[in-house]
Amino acid sequence: MSSLPPSLQADLEKLQALQDQLNSVRIRKQQFESELKEVERAISEIEKVPADSKVYKIVGSFLVLVTKDQALQELKDRKELLELHIKTLSKQESMLMKQIEDLRNQINEALAKLQSGGAGPAKSGG
Repeated sequence: MSSLPPSLQADLEKLQALQDQLNSVRIRKQQFESELKEVERAISEIEKVPADSKVYKIVGSFLVLVTKDQALQELKDRKELLELHIKTLSKQESMLMKQIEDLRNQINEALAKLQSGGAGPAKSGG
């Protein structure tokens, strides 16, 4: 079984590519989830401060004074965007997992046929 049919080799390469893509999607999703937690913590903390308190945000290498409402609105907008990205990546992740599962089943069937001696029993001439 050292030499696989080209179609099976192509399926194996496609499976590897799908797995790589799935890993990439999961990494990006984790990054967005981590940022979302930070944004939620920031919203929680800013909501605790009095309305007339000074709130600063980082812009490049500067701190800029903003109102509490401005800060909250920016954070809530960012939170909404992150949730949308996470939802999209979750759908991609599900689709990729389904494609991987289907391709694995296809590969396993092809390997089973190879191990059982090919397409069918050999006929003897008569």
